[in-house]
Amino acid sequence: MALVERFKHLTVAGVLAHRATEAPSAPFLVHKGAVLTYGEADDQAEALAASLSNLGVGPGDRLAVLLPAWPEFAVTTFAAAKLGATIVPLNPRQTAADLRYMLRHSGASCAVSGEHVYGIDFLQIFEDLLVDLPELQYLVTVGDEDLWYDDRIFQWEDLISAGRGRAFQGTDQAPDDPFAILYTSGTSGKPKGVELSHRNLIHAAAATAEAVSLGPDDRVVGVTALFHVFGLGPGLLGTAIGGGRLLLQDEFGAARTLELIESERATVHFGVPTLFATELAELRNRDVDLGSIRVCLSAGAPMPDGLARAVEERFGAPLVIAYSLTEAASTVAVATPSDPVSKRHFTVGRPVPST
Repeated sequence: MALVERFKHLTVAGVLAHRATEAPSAPFLVHKGAVLTYGEADDQAEALAASLSNLGVGPGDRLAVLLPAWPEFAVTTFAAAKLGATIVPLNPRQTAADLRYMLRHSGASCAVSGEHVYGIDFLQIFEDLLVDLPELQYLVTVGDEDLWYDDRIFQWEDLISAGRGRAFQGTDQAPDDPFAILYTSGTSGKPKGVELSHRNLIHAAAATAEAVSLGPDDRVVGVTALFHVFGLGPGLLGTAIGGGRLLLQDEFGAARTLELIESERATVHFGVPTLFATELAELRNRDVDLGSIRVCLSAGAPMPDGLARAVEERFGAPLVIAYSLTEAASTVAVATPSDPVSKRHFTVGRPVPST
């Protein structure tokens, strides 16, 4: 059965539960050589949800996430789904003023953040935000510092440990219930929050995974940041829907992506035109085994035909183009590897089902 049809009645929590039941020991998230299986990811999400529920976080609450593409980002996403909460993914590199605005605008009651990320001291930032934003009640920090926290700030590992000892009954959610608020920069004014349902994100993710025939043997690399709609949807959820493994990167750069392709034998390469262009430039100066890649997918900006042809020649795999936007939960149209070059390079393929 096609992926879109198989997963259309599930919520985000249901996607992970399905994979954790079907193949609990299958690798899901790979980060700096460490592997988290589907079963382990589901267990951690359940434990985090239990601890957050004990604090009073529940259905309808907004849960902000300010993390790089770490496993904790993914686990928090699925924990929010189990709680019936709405996730608010935010770019940790944005200004403190924009962060304050989005937290206030979204009404986030809890945030999950790194302690120090990209040279930014988020502990100091949130000390002020917890005073200024009355709706923001709790902060969960991810990091190695052993600090004393007050009764509003908790460490990630502590909540995971405590949650494993608590009984937790997940909240019943329907596919059309809200699940995420993603902010777009727009062309003027303040960032705009786009509310998306479980069905919105799962449909676009499943359609993208189906277009490239993503399956359990696949290793996906080059995904944009998880706070971006393509990273959250086709990247994280699409990989889970297909049952593959997602190769996470703290920083995005050509050299690191190429190293991951070679060391982890990546098979599916998502990216944007600028990433592919910088990879080709990097490949002029080094020899990298790209033989594991079977398909490349580009989105986010127009892909010139010359660049598309160069990518196919160097990677030895077909390149397909997708058209996506935040308001549509990412993919609206996408080509397939079996399409002729005239369609793969000069169109964005076919509209996804039910568009």
